[in-house]
Amino acid sequence: MPVFIEEATEARNTRVNPALLTPLPRLAPPPPVNDGTGDEKYEVVIVGSGPTGITLAVLLARYGITSVLTIDSKPASLPAGQADGLQPRTLEVLQSLDLAHEVLSQGCQMHEVGFWNPSQDGDGIVRTAFVPDVSVPARYPHEVTIHQGRIERILNEDLEKNGNKVQRGWTAASFSVDDDGDAEEFPVKVTMTGGEYNLQRVVRCKFLVGGDGAHSTIRRGMGLKLEGDTTDHIWGVMDAVVNTTFPDIRKRCAIHSSAGSIMIIPRERISNTKALTRIYCQMEDDVTADQDDTPPPSPSFTSDRKLASQARRAKVTLSRIVSQAQKVLSPYTISFTSTDWWAAYQIGQRVAPAFSLPNLRVHIGGDACHTHSPKAGQGMNVSMMDAYNLSWKLAHVLNNLSPISLLSTYQHERLEIARQLIAFDTKFSSMFSGKISSSSSGSGLTHDEFLSVFRTGGGFTSGCGIEYLPSFIVSPNVHNAVKDGKRELGLLWPGRRLLNVRTKRFADAAPRDLQDDFASTGVYRILLLLPTIDKHIVSEYAKRIPELFPEGVLETAIVFPGMKGGRGERWEWLVLEDAYDEVYDTFGVDSCWGAVAVVRPDGVVGMVAGVEDGDLVEEWLRGVLKTVIED
Repeated sequence: MPVFIEEATEARNTRVNPALLTPLPRLAPPPPVNDGTGDEKYEVVIVGSGPTGITLAVLLARYGITSVLTIDSKPASLPAGQADGLQPRTLEVLQSLDLAHEVLSQGCQMHEVGFWNPSQDGDGIVRTAFVPDVSVPARYPHEVTIHQGRIERILNEDLEKNGNKVQRGWTAASFSVDDDGDAEEFPVKVTMTGGEYNLQRVVRCKFLVGGDGAHSTIRRGMGLKLEGDTTDHIWGVMDAVVNTTFPDIRKRCAIHSSAGSIMIIPRERISNTKALTRIYCQMEDDVTADQDDTPPPSPSFTSDRKLASQARRAKVTLSRIVSQAQKVLSPYTISFTSTDWWAAYQIGQRVAPAFSLPNLRVHIGGDACHTHSPKAGQGMNVSMMDAYNLSWKLAHVLNNLSPISLLSTYQHERLEIARQLIAFDTKFSSMFSGKISSSSSGSGLTHDEFLSVFRTGGGFTSGCGIEYLPSFIVSPNVHNAVKDGKRELGLLWPGRRLLNVRTKRFADAAPRDLQDDFASTGVYRILLLLPTIDKHIVSEYAKRIPELFPEGVLETAIVFPGMKGGRGERWEWLVLEDAYDEVYDTFGVDSCWGAVAVVRPDGVVGMVAGVEDGDLVEEWLRGVLKTVIED
């Protein structure tokens, strides 16, 4: 008699490697196969593998979209410099992909911000406040700094684990869109150059996404230009290992002195005894005696002013950045034992007038459609959130789960966020480049005014206060199911991300973070918050409504306000108890009445209604998903 008997099936491979799971059903024909016998075709071509491109590629792979070509002109990921900060909402998204551990454990967590201003006698600087780095409710109430190249490495490894890989050394030269004849299914033709022999390569695709930076070829091919202003403020930035007597060097600090302004950003450890520090430094010739203390956004530059500013920027050297940082921090001392990277830049805020072509076949994201100063820590985060917004919409359209009109909501939602970003960054950067008065009676910007702008912008900069505009995937009416109030505190509100709350799972009494049960798998979730008095409506949301749509595209999570027991094996992993009194109170829902919400694949609440409004839930879902059961 054998010791054991194993009856293996192909499906069991997913138990060893969950990456083999295909979470979304596919109602469309199989994707194209490139066997070398015909035109090279893909469902999606992504140009650029920076934060936007690699995030989009990873998410499409996670959603089971296998026919994706991602190209990048660079031979490798960034070795140093550029972006370094991840905001709380970005951390939540990485956690939803099970990719946050290395970032959280090895990055530098910034929980407090120190504000330093000129001393009363004008000789040196004094600390005037410590404030929380994140001022709104968040699962991770802090930022994390870690090298952008490391983040890209984590994402590239996940992409390869899921069966794809960035093709490096290829540059997109041009594209065209042709909906006629044989090109109807793959209407976008992309011409690229590169490879070992600098060859020309032509591929066709259903959708093209440009994540190719501020000088985007794809944006230019769309006939778009970045619109906005460039100020004449010149700043230097450096990543270095420092020795200093400044006491707050391992905290994020905003420092104003009579010699100028700097921002200190603590970075990750690079050895057992060394850690990086990033310093943004206003250059000395930008600090003038007659400078307006609260300068308004500059008008469009004349050609001469642009050339003059470029000339000033070209004169910035590493030694000048070091010297200016030492002046601002005086009487504290600082020296630089090694420097990883440095650069000079002008503060500018620009945004493209559109993110998508009208035919919805070509889109841009990240720096290709919005640029701004780096001091608010938004660039990489907003770029990754562009990809997060677009990815599930592409996957649903490609799988024929939703109409192509779903893609119109990408521009509708993300263009408005980009405009809000530009407005905030313009104000914040102008105030940071101005002078802080050493006394409340002095002229110029006061410390309280600067601090107020920092705090009020916290919901936006953290990513946790974003609210998308109404559309057919964001229904603004909550049907009196939620008590309106301060939405930034976590109300269950359409257009806002689902705030994490603690629950307990009935099946095994395991404490749960609700966001962990709403992982980024590309599916919609019905969140049913049952009332105290059970109205026997579970089957409406756990069975009848889900069975109207393709199997696997809709899940139901059930929360009880008290101990009610399990409700069937099928739903045992998503039957939860409000054991810590967080769910109903945080979401603004009266436990006597309950509520129901539909949460989109990107964790954003799409609609909210009363528990007896199943017809409204069904109607909303029919507007975004194709049904399998006809009326």
